[in-house]
Amino acid sequence: MNSTNHYPLYQQTVQDYGPDIARFTAGYERDPARRRELLQEVHLALWQSLAQYKADCSLRTWVYRVAHNVGVSHVQRSLRHAERHSMTLEEIDSLPSESAEISLTERRLDLQKVMALIHRLAALDRQVMLLYLEDMDAAGIAEITGLSARNVATKVHRLKNVLAQQLGMERKSA
Repeated sequence: MNSTNHYPLYQQTVQDYGPDIARFTAGYERDPARRRELLQEVHLALWQSLAQYKADCSLRTWVYRVAHNVGVSHVQRSLRHAERHSMTLEEIDSLPSESAEISLTERRLDLQKVMALIHRLAALDRQVMLLYLEDMDAAGIAEITGLSARNVATKVHRLKNVLAQQLGMERKSA
């Protein structure tokens, strides 16, 4: 397929998933200027990849797979060039809580705090959490990351507990 044949598909993809792609890439880069560059990289990779898209999976899964792969490459490059320290889930779990206990019904989630904590996660945990926040199910996340669906579900459960603890929220017992 030449570049002009998949232009309508790219346009439709950007129309349908553009805001999602921008939000998703924000999880890979906290610096606004570098985030814009990353978003451009994702769009370029998406444009190039659509020539090979055969509908073996949903377009949504394809878009997130491309964004995920570009994001992973970006994080790996950043780690080589920066003094940034990613933490494992266990290291973040041992950090002291950042906020006082507040009733869950009276508290609003502060997106900046959530994103700051997500930025501190190791790359794979960050990717799983970002895909989960994009409303992907465990099977979809597994397909994108290469983990098993069971492993994804376990990671999501643990990550949600750690994020809730770090944000000072108490989870209700079921």
